[in-house]
Amino acid sequence: MIKYKNRDFSLDKFSQLCSAVSDKYTFITMSEYVTAGDKLPKHFVLMRHDVDRWAKNALQTAIIEKKFGIKATYYFRTNKKAFVPEIIQEIEKMGHEVGYHYEVLSTAKGDYEKAIKLFEDDVQKFREICNLKTVCMHGAVLSKYDNRDLWKEYNLSDFGILGEAYLSAGDNLNYFTDTGRGWNSKSNLRDFIPGKIEQISAETTDDLIQLIDNCEISNFYISLHPDRWKSNIVNWSLFWLYDFVLNSGKKVLMAVRQ
Repeated sequence: MIKYKNRDFSLDKFSQLCSAVSDKYTFITMSEYVTAGDKLPKHFVLMRHDVDRWAKNALQTAIIEKKFGIKATYYFRTNKKAFVPEIIQEIEKMGHEVGYHYEVLSTAKGDYEKAIKLFEDDVQKFREICNLKTVCMHGAVLSKYDNRDLWKEYNLSDFGILGEAYLSAGDNLNYFTDTGRGWNSKSNLRDFIPGKIEQISAETTDDLIQLIDNCEISNFYISLHPDRWKSNIVNWSLFWLYDFVLNSGKKVLMAVRQ
């Protein structure tokens, strides 16, 4: 039987990932990446967290990262359990960047004028509690609308936003995401860098750690969801079931949309 601490997507495994990367690469936030220009570190990691449901889970991963000297970027949705000002501020005080995980176009059902008003209101909410510099779209897989399409009609700079976690990411980044409960998931509808075709493969977190240990890749853009990384076997099992059901649904949606 596999010991819990060696199960993928446990907090113990997350700690192993942080340990592997902490002494080999320079860490940058999303705002640092989009403003660096040609002055990026030679070897760097951009660690991003999409906080979909529970801010308290994000606090756990933020504390682990601080222990290893890692500064990451956290994007929070505006639902009640994710948008917790006290936790957002605590994470920012640790040295992490915090931002807005927006989904306004899907919320507005494709109404661009309504969506941009929602976006403006939410940006103000964040600026009342933190130093908001960048944003990141939420995939909203059940919606037919891609929230990134909002920026085909409007400009981020009009809201004092430096960049967007997908649209501002260049082809130079090696992108890895835990979406679909695997780093190379085939159940991924929107979690990718637009226009990037070539992708280095990693199926499990151990595979990702091996790539880090080899030091053959100049950069890693690692996207995680704190909700997925669990501290005990009960919660781990429940989220495994959730991911299984969600991935099955995604496969159906992909087949229908194709």
